[in-house]
Amino acid sequence: MSNIQEKSLTQDILTKLDDIIVDFVAPNAAHIDRERAFPRENINEIGRNGLLGLLIPQQLGGLEAPLFLYKETVIRLAQACASTALVYVQHMSAVSILLYGKDSDYIKNILSKIAQGNCLTTIALSEAGSGCYFFLPVSQVRNTDNGLRLKTNKIMVTSAGEADLYVINSKATFAKNSMQSNFFAVSSNYDGIEVGGTWEGMGLRGNQSAPLNIDAYLNPEMLIGEEGEGFKITREALLPMGQIGISAVNIGIAKAIYKESVNYVKKRFYTHINTNLSDFQSIQQMVGEMKVLCDQAETALNAFVQRMENKEIDMVSTLEVKVMACQTVLRVAEIGLKVCGGHAYSANTPIERYIRDSMAGTVMGPTPDVLKELIGKIVLDVPTQL
Repeated sequence: MSNIQEKSLTQDILTKLDDIIVDFVAPNAAHIDRERAFPRENINEIGRNGLLGLLIPQQLGGLEAPLFLYKETVIRLAQACASTALVYVQHMSAVSILLYGKDSDYIKNILSKIAQGNCLTTIALSEAGSGCYFFLPVSQVRNTDNGLRLKTNKIMVTSAGEADLYVINSKATFAKNSMQSNFFAVSSNYDGIEVGGTWEGMGLRGNQSAPLNIDAYLNPEMLIGEEGEGFKITREALLPMGQIGISAVNIGIAKAIYKESVNYVKKRFYTHINTNLSDFQSIQQMVGEMKVLCDQAETALNAFVQRMENKEIDMVSTLEVKVMACQTVLRVAEIGLKVCGGHAYSANTPIERYIRDSMAGTVMGPTPDVLKELIGKIVLDVPTQL
C-alpha cells in the first residue's frame, strides 16, 4: 500500500468512525452504563463499517490498516463509551492470535467472517488458579478416546455470551509447565461452552465480563498455530496488541475526564464573588497537570506503536506503556474529581461514569504492579516468565 493509499484509507476510516461515535456510541453510552447493557448496536455498526476487520489482510477481506489507526480507533471509542472500547479491544486481541494461524483454512474462514462484520470474537484466558497471569494457564487439554478434552472455568471473559467465537488457552497435552500452551478458536455455540454468571462491575458496566464454563471435546482444526506454541504467540502477538488496546482505552478515558473537566470549569461561575472557577490559580494548575499527563501517556503510546510498525519493540517498552496509561488515568480521575467537585460525584453524569471506568485498568491482567515487577526483573537481569 502506497503512502497516498494509506492516507486515503486512514481518512476514510476515521470519518466512518467519527460518524459511528456521533450517531451511536455517544448517544448509547449512558444507557449502556445505567442498564449494564451490552453495546450490541455499537458493535453492529462497527462491524457493518468493516472495523472488526481493521487489521485483517485485504486478501481475506479486511482493511489491513496501519497499527496506529487501531490505537486511534480505541482512544476515540473510549472517549465516548469505554465499555464499547473494551469489547473492541478484546475482539482485536483475539484477532491478533487468529492471524498467527491464518494459513489454516478453518482460521481463514473465521477471519473472513470477521472482516465481513459477521463475527465478534473475544479472548477467554484468565483462570482463578493463575489470576492476572492469564498467559500462564493452569488448565490442560487432554487426549481422550473422544478427542481433545478441555475442562476448565475461565473468569472475567469480556463479551461472555455475546461473542460469536472465543479464543481459549490451555496447557498443551504434553506440557510440563504453563509456558507450553495452546490457543483454540471455538464457536460460542459449541457443545460444552456455557456462560457461568453475569457482570456486576463498578465500571465498564456494558462489557459483560463473566465466567465461562468449559467441558468440551475440541477438534484438532481449532488449534491456532502449532501445538505448544501458545506462549510464543502471546509474546509476539497477543501481549503487544493487548498492551496497545488497554493503554488506549485508559488514555481515552483520561482524555474524556480532562475534556469534561475543562468544560465544567469554564462554565462554573460564583455569583457571590463575581468570579469564574477558571480564574483560580489552583484550578489552572490542576487542569494543566491533566493536560500534561494525557499528552505524555499518548506520546509514549504513539512511540510504542511506531516501534511496533518498524518491528523494533522490546519487552520493557511493551510492558511499560500500560503502566503509564493506568497511572495517568487514575491521577487524571483524582484531579477531575477535585476540580469538578459534587458534579463529578453525582450519579449518571458523564464524568462520574468515566471516573468509575478509570479504575478498571488497575485490576486487569497483567496489572500495573505485575508489569512493574517484570520490568524490574528484566532491568536487573533476574529471570522472568516472559
